[in-house]
Amino acid sequence: MYVNDYLYTYIKEIYTMQPRLIPENLKKARESLGITRLEASRKMNIPQSSYVRYELGTRKPTHATIIQMAQILGTSADYLIGKTKNSTPDSVTIKKGDTPLIFEIVNGANKFDEKQLDRLYKYYKELAKEK
Repeated sequence: MYVNDYLYTYIKEIYTMQPRLIPENLKKARESLGITRLEASRKMNIPQSSYVRYELGTRKPTHATIIQMAQILGTSADYLIGKTKNSTPDSVTIKKGDTPLIFEIVNGANKFDEKQLDRLYKYYKELAKEK
C-alpha cells in the first residue's frame, strides 16, 4: 500500500465516523428537565424503544439525531458526545408558534445597539432575581 492509500483510508475514516453519544450524559440531560423516557421520546418524535436504547448505549444515533436531542433537551451536542462537561446549550431555537412572547423579544433585540442590549440584559437579571 502506498502512502497516498494510507492517507485516503485515514481521511475516509475521519469523515465517516459517527460521533459517539455518551448515554449517561443523555440521561442526565433528560433528568435535568424532570421528564420521563417516554416524554423525551415523544418530544423527539421517535419510538420510546429507540430512545431507551440510546440511553442504554445499545443504539448509536446519527449526528443529526444528536443535534436534535441536544436542542430538545436544552443542552449542547458537545455535552452529549462528551466533548465538554458543561451541559449549557451553545444555541437555542425559538419558534414563534411555541413561545410568541420570547420570539418577539429576541427578534426585536436583534435590532438593538450595544447600549440597548446592555439595558435589556440588566433588566432581565433583575427580573430573574424575583423568581
